Order: sequence, then C-alpha cells, then structure tokens
Amino acid sequence: MKSEKAPKGRDWEQHPTKVRSEKSPFEGGMIGRVKRIIWGDDSRNVDLVSPVNLQEASSKVIPLCLRPLPPSKGDNLTPLSRLRSDPSGRGYRRWSVQRNRQGWVPGLALLFVIISLFTLPAYGQSLSSELSRNQVDTPPPDRNTLLGYYPPAGGETLYPQLEEYIRIAIEENPELRSLHHLYEAEKERVREVGVLPDPELTVMYDFNPMMSESQLGRFSVSAMQMFPWFGTLGTKRDAQRASTEANRAQIDVRQLEILRDLQLAWFEIAEVEQQIRVTKEQIVLVQELETLVEIRYETGRAAQADILRIQMEEARLKNRIENLEDRLKPLKAGFNEYLNRPADSVVATTENIETQQVLYSDDQIHEMVRAENPRFDGIESRSDALDKQQRLTQLNGRPSFGLGLEVMGRDFGPMSMFPDAKESFIGMATVRLPIFRSRTNSQKQQIISRKRALDSERIQTENRLSSEVESALEALRKAERTLRLLDDELIPRATQALDILGEEYTVGRARFDELLQIQRELLELEIERIEAVVGQNRAVVRIESLIGNSPPSKGETSEARGG
Repeated sequence: MKSEKAPKGRDWEQHPTKVRSEKSPFEGGMIGRVKRIIWGDDSRNVDLVSPVNLQEASSKVIPLCLRPLPPSKGDNLTPLSRLRSDPSGRGYRRWSVQRNRQGWVPGLALLFVIISLFTLPAYGQSLSSELSRNQVDTPPPDRNTLLGYYPPAGGETLYPQLEEYIRIAIEENPELRSLHHLYEAEKERVREVGVLPDPELTVMYDFNPMMSESQLGRFSVSAMQMFPWFGTLGTKRDAQRASTEANRAQIDVRQLEILRDLQLAWFEIAEVEQQIRVTKEQIVLVQELETLVEIRYETGRAAQADILRIQMEEARLKNRIENLEDRLKPLKAGFNEYLNRPADSVVATTENIETQQVLYSDDQIHEMVRAENPRFDGIESRSDALDKQQRLTQLNGRPSFGLGLEVMGRDFGPMSMFPDAKESFIGMATVRLPIFRSRTNSQKQQIISRKRALDSERIQTENRLSSEVESALEALRKAERTLRLLDDELIPRATQALDILGEEYTVGRARFDELLQIQRELLELEIERIEAVVGQNRAVVRIESLIGNSPPSKGETSEARGG
C-alpha cells in the first residue's frame, strides 16, 4: 500500500488535511518542546517531563538526518579477476557502481546514537527543571520565614502599624526584590558548574580520494567526550553552593539594614507628629493665658506689654508647628521609598509611644550578636567555599581523559585503495596531563592568602559589631536615664512651679515674664521626653538589627506624655 505524499506548492492549501494528518517530528520532539517553552504554550506540559517522550524524541529526530539510501541495482560484488581481465576499464567502473553502499548507514546511525546518549539526558533534565519552576507558584516572602528577622514572641507587638509596614517593605521594596532575584540567579549556577563539557563532533571530507564511487564514503565522522577527574563535578557544585550561601548571608545583612532604617524613619515621623501635637496643646494654654492677661489688663492690673508678649509667644509656637509640618514631607517621602509607594502617601503612626525594656544583660547581647549576626554566617560560608575551592584546585591538577568514536568511510583517504575495504570504526581515548604546575601552585597560594584575609575580616567584623553594640547600649542607657530624670524630677517640678506661678500671677504676686518662662521650659521638657522615648525605641531597633533577631521585650507602663 502506497503512502500518500504531501502536496507541494499551492496544492498544500487545497489539501490541508493530508499535510496536517502526518505529524511532524518537530511537533513532538525536542525542537517542538523548546518552541512551546519559549512561546509559553503549556498545553503539553504533562508530556515534557516524561522519560518516555525523551526516547520518542530521539527516535523521531534522528531519522530526519539518516534516511537509508535506495539499494543499487546489483548489489553483488563483481569478482576482482573480471576487473583485472577487462582491458577497457569498463569493468572497474561497473565495480565502483555496484559496491555495497548500505554498510555506511549503520555506522553513522551508531555514531549519532552515541552523541544522543551524551546530549538528550542533560537536555531533558533542563527542560523538566525549567517546567517545574514555571509551574510552581512561589509565594511572596513572609517576615516569619526570612532569615535574620522575626516578630516578638507571642505574636503581640507594641506597634501594629509598623509591623504592617515591615511586611509591605519585605514584599514591595525594589532593592530586596533585586537581591532576591540575584540570589535565585546564583542558585542556578550550581547546576551550571556541575555538568560535563559539551561533546565535540568532527566531520572530515576527502575532496580528492584516490578511488571513489559514492559521496558518503568520502566522509569521516568522529565524536569525543571529555571527562574530568573523579569527584571534580561534585566538588564544583559544592563550592558554588557554598558561595551562594555566602551571597545569601550578604542579602540577609542588607535586608536587616533596610528594615532597621525603615523602623528608624517611622519612629522619626512619629516623633515629629508628637511634637506637633504637644505644641498645639501648648498654643491652647497660651491662648487661655492670653485671656487671663486681657482680663487683668481691663482691670488695670496688667500692662499692655504683657498682651504683646503673649501674642509673640503664640506666633512663635505657630511658626514652630509650620516648621515641623514642613519637616514631615521629606521624612514621609523617604519612608515611602522603602515601601515603593508615592512620596505623598499617608504614613500611619501611633498616638502612644511606649518604652521597651530589654530583658538581656549587656554580656548576653554581645554573645547573641556573635552567635546570630548573619555577617558571621557569610564569613563561615566563604570559608567553606574556600575549602571546596582548595579541593577543586587539587582535582584540577590531576589528569582528565576523553573517550570517543570515529567512523571512517571506505573512500576516505587511503581506504579507497583497498577494494574490499568497509567502513572503519575507531575507538579513541585522550588524556590531558597537567605537567605544568605553575597555575595549580598559584591557585593554591591564592586560596591560602584569602583564608588569612578571611580570618582578619572575622576579627574586624567582631570588633566593629562589638563597638556598634556598645554604642547602641550607651544610647539605650542614656535614654532611660533621661526618662527617669524627666518623670521623677523635672516635669513634676516644672508642672508644680507653673501652677504656683499661675496662682501668684492671678493675685498679682508674680511677674508675667516668670510665668511665660516656666511655660516655655515645660514645653521643652515635654519635647525632650518625646525625644527620649523615641531614642530608647531607636536604640532597641539598632540592637535587634545587630542581633539579627528581635530580643524579648515588653512595654513599660509609662507613656510619653508628648505621645
């Protein structure tokens, strides 16, 4: 039964069913798979990961290049005696035409099968891994799963607004996104370095053979695959994996810095807003005092200068509020930058800024920083990577070898001189001998120097973090001392003095400038208390960032009167 051939030219449009009924090998083979991945056609994703389909792909692609030649008329070889006895030489030409040509095809097919064994498994594995990455939806990072930062135990927090902004920054911050993508790119390099080098295919053609009766017989095809020393590929993967972990530690360090700056900016905005609120309350008190002065002025017990001075004080406070409100604009713009939002977006703060009590001693905090800070994790990963590179250098200094196969046609080179010659199959082996040791010795010395530099960097990092911890602890102690002084001494006495001077001024036993001065001092004390409470929280944030984890803390009962 004859198989129908596909129409040619314009007949294709007239008979589309005949052409499309014959499934093209490109549709289901490797090329079709690559096209579906690139073009986003996932209608056949189920077939991509099947090993059976990989075998089908190899069986479909190879026949495209290897079609059996039609047998020539009279495949029987003419006896050599008849050739020698033919003086006209026509017998020689007849012999050259009648030589068996089918022996070339199995050898060439065997060669391509060997090449397929090297290429198809790795290619199918890459397609499967690519498909798995495309099909799995990676959820957005959550603060609880990020290394180096965790919310306080119990799930309760003093500032839920700030916790929400931290979550938004982790998901939306462009720099964190960029670092995450760079980390994913580094992880892909583990697969890149752990594969064999590409096989080499060599095709030679004899343009001027001594005797020839076919074009295929003039070819010589060889394939060679190089192999490194045993364990080299695994060591490369381990070294790259350690290097990737070192980069991950650097990403964790930068993430902690971004979240720290975000919290510091939020507390600064809250501080300015509390100062605005306290100043507005002060304006209300000044206006009440102005009413009292006007009453006294109408009764002749106050001078007109007192009214002018109280009006000047009110104008000064209003100007202070305008300056603080203008200061909020760049602060909010910088804060919204961390969240990848418009600069004029609203920033929600809190009405009550509370102090936090750290439950660890100074020595315990130092120990936690040395144990938990991701900078030390990065140094350890880099040290591990150097150990793997040192091992890799030793393996690279050992021989590597290659195995291959060559199929030589019967008309290639001197093979055409022999009438009874057939295709020749030649096994090949090669060995690379690293006899020049200068490069290997240089690489070993470089690794030794880098290890020494890494030891010094570890010491320097420990010293720098210890200094930063001491600075944060000093700021924490200073803020706590200031709060105790303000709450226990200064603010109660200033409030008492204001009450006394107000009563004495009412009966005419105190001057107005004394009353106005104590009013200013009380305002400055309230603002100083807000700064102390915010400074205490900022110091806690710095300590948490250095530890790489939020230490246990609890809110004190005292609240900022200005907040």
